[in-house]
Amino acid sequence: MNKKAIWLTVGLMGIALVGILTLQFYWINWSVKLNEKQFDDSVIAALKRISDMLQKEKENWEMEQLNQILQRELNETDNSIDDHFGQLLAHSNMVFSDDSMLRKATKSALSSWEIKKKVAELYYRQIRLHPLTLDQRIDPSKLNMLLEHEFKELHVDLKYDFGVFDNNLHNFVILNGNYLVNVGDGKSSKSEMELKESPRDATYTVDLFTTAHSTPGYLKVVFPFKNKWLWRSVMPIIVLTLLLTGLILGCFYYVISVVFRQKKLSEIKNDFVNNMTHEFKTPIATINLASDSILSSKIISDPSRISRFVGIIKEENKRMLSQVEKVLQMALLDKQDFQLNLKAVNVHEIIHQAVANIDLQVSQREGIIIQELNANKPVIKADQTHLTNIIYNLLDNANKYSPEAPQILVSTKDTNKGIEIRVSDKGIGMSKENQKMIFEKFYRVPTGNLHNVKGFGLGLSYVKAMVLAHRGNISLDSEPNKGSTFIIFLPY
Repeated sequence: MNKKAIWLTVGLMGIALVGILTLQFYWINWSVKLNEKQFDDSVIAALKRISDMLQKEKENWEMEQLNQILQRELNETDNSIDDHFGQLLAHSNMVFSDDSMLRKATKSALSSWEIKKKVAELYYRQIRLHPLTLDQRIDPSKLNMLLEHEFKELHVDLKYDFGVFDNNLHNFVILNGNYLVNVGDGKSSKSEMELKESPRDATYTVDLFTTAHSTPGYLKVVFPFKNKWLWRSVMPIIVLTLLLTGLILGCFYYVISVVFRQKKLSEIKNDFVNNMTHEFKTPIATINLASDSILSSKIISDPSRISRFVGIIKEENKRMLSQVEKVLQMALLDKQDFQLNLKAVNVHEIIHQAVANIDLQVSQREGIIIQELNANKPVIKADQTHLTNIIYNLLDNANKYSPEAPQILVSTKDTNKGIEIRVSDKGIGMSKENQKMIFEKFYRVPTGNLHNVKGFGLGLSYVKAMVLAHRGNISLDSEPNKGSTFIIFLPY
């Protein structure tokens, strides 16, 4: 898969993920709005029931008052009838055998429904002309109990503020279960001022004591924390959505990183195959040319020249075996199929030996290797062969990646638990991105215009594997065009 196809796949997967998230949050928002509508309908229905209760209570109270007035009027009528009947008997020559029957009949006639009708008309007329105020009709504590009961029935466990607004006064007369006292200049009492959200702007409002001609006031309720409660109700869904989204993003990132890593490894392996082909092609061509020369009639009779060509064949064959050995060696390292021959070795002697082996190559490029071996305790337990290879590979790497006249510094110093070895150069250096990959198998730093760098990209991966096998560690400090420093720690 080429890079364009990978990025196209990433883009499509990203669009799909964004679409899924958008749809998910749309449904969450829709769920919140649906819960809010159900909540609003339930609260309004509860407030209407309370309004009906207050209306019925008012009608019952008015009927009770009317009955009391009627009873009082009837009692006064009875006394008047008794006085009139006594005067009638005193001035009459008539004799009644049973005056109680006459009195009863007279009372019945005088206390007929016309009297009741007249009293009722006068009473209701008086109510219309001088209606009771809202604060006279409503008991705040009782209203608070009704609200608590209704909301409890709805399983609404939310803080709320409520008030009774009087249209005639254009102000609240009851707030949160207390009568509201006006304090001059239209200023409200402290109880209203302390409300987080005034019932004046309440979402939930119902008419109180509505008649055909007027509405004296309203019952208003507000829930200051309703929005938090609604979102808290869908919080489990939100948390689950975020967790699943995080899981998808994690898997998405992992898959993409694996794809790019596999692509990078594929490129590295292709480079390795190309380098290996090139490294083998040169000695094979040289061996082939030397063999043809030996078979030539002019050379076959000259033992000295035959000896020279045989030497060339031997050296090129040795070179090929060395390259094969490196590849096989890395295979063994991957399988952990090796054993270190640990013994007391002097690190300084190992460094001297490695420098001697590579000094000729550096000198041919007019370079120098400086040794600053300052460690007072250079003896550690290590495998001499592998330790020599470690130092040699680092020196070889410094030589290869120095464009001209290499300047290489090898230094040592003591640490608390071992010895520190530094190999520095003033070569091309490398970027942060390359530093992350430098110890990977087959990886070779791009050299730009520097074309004389050969190899399989196995040297530094071998160095790291061997350092870790010695229970040490290796790090790199490098900047482009300023050089690189490899820092090795090996324990005593």
